[in-house]
Amino acid sequence: MNHRVQPIIAVIIALGAFGFLYALVTNPGEMVKMGITVILAGIIIYFIVRYVMNRSAGREGASFKKAAKQSRRRFKDQKAKHRAGHKNRVSHLRSVPSDSKPKPMILKKKSQTQLTVIEGKKNKKKNRALF
Repeated sequence: MNHRVQPIIAVIIALGAFGFLYALVTNPGEMVKMGITVILAGIIIYFIVRYVMNRSAGREGASFKKAAKQSRRRFKDQKAKHRAGHKNRVSHLRSVPSDSKPKPMILKKKSQTQLTVIEGKKNKKKNRALF
């Protein structure tokens, strides 16, 4: 079956190429107009699909953007703390007043996860006839 299909596909591609070249030679203005029409249709379809996808994302998209903004803010804060620590190390030649030293951070204790044991039917034997 595959050997029969390959020549048919080759003939179709050859006829398409021949038709394209014929139209390009006989009426190039129409080919340019058709090309512009195809490009404009593609752009319009792209923006319609993009609008529909953004609209369907809705709250999920908004919450993702909010989380991304918080992550960027946190990353900037970490960079600022790292730079501040770097400046303190560079200034080791001069005396630093005691009130400008960084205060130790108070770590929040993580709450222990509550685990529950679920009792199962351990003594019940499986019915081997169902396998």
